[in-house]
Amino acid sequence: MKYIHRFIVLTGFILFNGSANCQTVWDGPPIQFIKTNNAVWTLPENQDWISDNVWITRASNQGIFNIKIEAQYASFSSPSDTEWAYGNTENLTSLTFQDWETTHGSNPPSMVNQDMVLHLISEDIYIDLKFLSWSIGGGGGGFSYQRSTDSNLSIGELELKRQIKIVPNPVSVYFQIFGLTEPSPYEIYDILGKEVQKGISSLNENINISNLPNGLYILKMKDSKVMKFIKIK
Repeated sequence: MKYIHRFIVLTGFILFNGSANCQTVWDGPPIQFIKTNNAVWTLPENQDWISDNVWITRASNQGIFNIKIEAQYASFSSPSDTEWAYGNTENLTSLTFQDWETTHGSNPPSMVNQDMVLHLISEDIYIDLKFLSWSIGGGGGGFSYQRSTDSNLSIGELELKRQIKIVPNPVSVYFQIFGLTEPSPYEIYDILGKEVQKGISSLNENINISNLPNGLYILKMKDSKVMKFIKIK
């Protein structure tokens, strides 16, 4: 992972200062995301949970959208909290970013096999991405792409991060950890790095966090760098 400008490391976690100009470039090994035709886009396995703010998917037609904060695709604004450009992160300073639809000129198939950069706006993360396929018309909403990853994660941790999903998120009382293949120890920290809860998550177990105040927390799978953000409302 390449960092541009400054960031804050606090109690072993990377916590970005919202007042600072902090850009991050993901230059880790590429992975592929595939949503097949007619796959149910509301299921976690058909969503690319790139970050805690951006979960990319597509319904049975139209364009891609950020299902974390959008219910459906909206022309010239989806995926929300992202912007796009043709090119690659090695030439980042020369790129012009726009919304997804403007970037491809309302012609999604034209993106296939083209180098692109995806900017996650709120988190200020830049990702190299290349669409590999796009189903047109009423073809069922299939698409696939290859994208770069966070180089701070090992291959095993990267796969674990891809598998693990927190549902629901934000959460009020209970959440579940999806993607586990066996019971796993977990720890929850507040944004100051203080451990506030820990336990062992069984498969499909409801984890009760009703005792925690509203705010942003970090779920860490024990003995791993894999972390997920949890918002309590």
